[in-house]
Amino acid sequence: MLRKTYAAVDLECIAHNIRELKRAAGTQVMAVVKANAYGHGMKQVVAKAEQEGVSWFAVATADEAVELRETCDKHILLLSSAEDEETVNALTEAGISQCVYTIQQLKLLYRICEANGKQARIHMKIDTGMNRIGLRTDAELIALLEFLKKQSRIELEGVFTHFASADEADKCFTREQLERFKHALQIIRDYGFAPLCHASNSAATIEIPEAHFDLCRMGISMYGYAPSKEVKTGQLNLKPALSLISHITYVKTIEAGDSVSYGRKFIANQKEQIATVAIGYADGYMRALSGKAEAELGSYRIRNIGRICMDQSMFLITGTGAQIGDEVRLIGSNITAENLADLVGTISYEVLTNLSARVPRVYLHA
Repeated sequence: MLRKTYAAVDLECIAHNIRELKRAAGTQVMAVVKANAYGHGMKQVVAKAEQEGVSWFAVATADEAVELRETCDKHILLLSSAEDEETVNALTEAGISQCVYTIQQLKLLYRICEANGKQARIHMKIDTGMNRIGLRTDAELIALLEFLKKQSRIELEGVFTHFASADEADKCFTREQLERFKHALQIIRDYGFAPLCHASNSAATIEIPEAHFDLCRMGISMYGYAPSKEVKTGQLNLKPALSLISHITYVKTIEAGDSVSYGRKFIANQKEQIATVAIGYADGYMRALSGKAEAELGSYRIRNIGRICMDQSMFLITGTGAQIGDEVRLIGSNITAENLADLVGTISYEVLTNLSARVPRVYLHA
């Protein structure tokens, strides 16, 4: 690592959060590791989760699923659908549990299984109000169940839904979704199926025990963050696992009237010391943070000034005694991804997943 800008991921924090969430769930848990484990590193997070007894993992893309299968022999669920023959065939060959919610998807999967003498496992997605993907009517559900009853290649391994607003204080709509899901489950059971049922995301795992069913999905909370400020974590002690670290590459003194960076958005009122730090928006340190973010420099909090550039950012360091080579923490113990998210009107998920591939991940307690 020649450029000393990196994300330090403490895998013991991941392990700790899994233990906390298992305690809250009281069921099996599924680790959601899509988007490179929310920016933390998929394979490393999965390895640590396996050490903690996790045997279910969820991803969002077929490429993620096939990549994870190279190092993980546990249950892997693709949360989105596969629409083309090449992708479905690759997932079937890799033994990935596939998300299905249309009769066309089911028939394609069956045709591929028949042609290759394969078995497949599916999780049926019920749309209870998210209106993204999933079965929306009883008639759609029954059509799939009728098809499944007449064949032996495809196992209905699971059924699931996703809550649209479980991370809000008002749980009324979430409870409506829960009732719709229970209605679908009754139809499925009346047809003689007994799939694994899962509905709880991080928010529902923490706050809605009646939605836990057989398995709870650990998303943002596994990485140490509450899903929102409206979710009360109670006795859960979640620990953010990722720190974003860079270093000072240049120190200079500017005079009153001097400007800093593109657009001259910062103009000094007096003589100041400025540090250039080797991180920018191409690393995922968002340009929208310009002039708003702070960072940690030892015991000091230093303020970003001027516009964040593609590869570099400038900070005000007057009175700190900072020097070239000093470490700067952009995300750490006192400045979290949630803090940065608040500054630009987004969520911790986006801050974490924005960290680009050119920022190496360095692992602690692997």
